[in-house]
Amino acid sequence: MLYHSVDKNDVYLTVKPEIFEKQMHYLKVKNYQVISLEELAKILHNNKKIHPKTIILTFDDGFLSHYEKVFPILKKYNFPATFFISTGLVGGSMDNSQRLPQPTMTWEQITEMSRSPLIDIEPHGINHRELDGLSLAEVEHEIVESKNEIEMRLNKKCHFFAPPRGKYSKAVTNLIKKYNFDAIAIIEEGLIKASDDLFILRRNTINSSCANQVQFLARLNWSVALFNLIKF
Repeated sequence: MLYHSVDKNDVYLTVKPEIFEKQMHYLKVKNYQVISLEELAKILHNNKKIHPKTIILTFDDGFLSHYEKVFPILKKYNFPATFFISTGLVGGSMDNSQRLPQPTMTWEQITEMSRSPLIDIEPHGINHRELDGLSLAEVEHEIVESKNEIEMRLNKKCHFFAPPRGKYSKAVTNLIKKYNFDAIAIIEEGLIKASDDLFILRRNTINSSCANQVQFLARLNWSVALFNLIKF
């Protein structure tokens, strides 16, 4: 599952905090297995069977709401999650297609989160640039420098990369592999199977239209046709 901001605003990709809380509560009471991205990678690498009610929580862009709203709820339910951050936008803001910029976390907040065994911080490029439109030298810079800064600041090794806005190509994938990442998280819809390529990990996006439980369930089960027909 892919979330962006969890806040009180009118951005389409934003989920309201109270809705996010209800969604996490639902996963808990319905006995979904919320595992880390690292654990999923191990399952796929070893070609093991994936439990049908397995969920991986990921959050893109490093919004301030991840620290203020999401982090406390994850701790409440003891759910692991991966946060992909754009290192050059830390402590500032990030724009979106609706021209509604949202504040991002500081390094102090990111560091605090990373100390939790539940939280993994991974790179999302430097400046949230779409990698498929850059030169290979620019792509390499975005990948390597964001990786190096996270590893240096948080004293950890980065294993996963999420291309900004899901824009990537074969050349981009080859560069990510070159720097020893274990997997790539993309934004194409679909459920993950044991036979899937670690460098094409699909994620279903949860957005403001998923406030209704039926819509949320559709995303959990990848009922895209149903989801697209439901009007909120």
